[in-house]
Amino acid sequence: MAFLTFHIKSNALELNTVVNVLIPQDVKKDEKLKVLYLLHGYLGDHTDWMRYTALERYSWNYRLAIVMPAVNNSYYTDTVSGLNYFTYVSKELPEIMSSLLPISTKREDNYVAGLSMGGYGALKIALTYPERFSKAASLSGALDIDHIRELAGDQTRKTWFNAVFGFKPSQQTPADLIYLVDLHLKHNVMLPDLFIGCGTEDFLYQDNLKFKKMLEDHQVKHVYIESPGGHDWAFWDLYIQKVLAWL
Repeated sequence: MAFLTFHIKSNALELNTVVNVLIPQDVKKDEKLKVLYLLHGYLGDHTDWMRYTALERYSWNYRLAIVMPAVNNSYYTDTVSGLNYFTYVSKELPEIMSSLLPISTKREDNYVAGLSMGGYGALKIALTYPERFSKAASLSGALDIDHIRELAGDQTRKTWFNAVFGFKPSQQTPADLIYLVDLHLKHNVMLPDLFIGCGTEDFLYQDNLKFKKMLEDHQVKHVYIESPGGHDWAFWDLYIQKVLAWL
């Protein structure tokens, strides 16, 4: 594998930003690789997956490009008072990467996954654009944004959360994952395949169970896996291996 760092200009963000990429270094002529957009969590950045897991070693057996952007603590959202991180990751970044790298733009070859805040972001992106992403995986996902709002105990996090989402509840808006599922099912839109993984000691475990039940009730195709574990890198290092195998 080759490990690349791109310093790029984002028009959506109106600033320069950084993206890490893992890619096979023996790409054949005219080969178009499958691509995984792999998202970090709250307090993280584009270096997390490389620093805290053995991602590069795990990816040796796959013909897959892995793109890891940085989005601050944006929840992969076009923030109410701030920058357009959802537009950047969901639309602009794939366009930039496909112009720089030998990656496929076909739906069946495009995946998105993430942990915690990034798990929310991965499902939000794939459920907003199911015509562009065939699979999405959430690990320990922050899948209920209104519950996350309640958990933002100190004033600093509350202020930031309100800057991202505004002061009104997110239920029945495009920030609500259940709303996105309902919307597409009503219009007979083919949804991406979903992978949900969470540790049974994770503080977001009940939110993940709630989301799992919703998928079951709606008969949405998905894989759900749980095991003992918390909201930590030991769990995510194990489960990214399961995600790669599932992809």
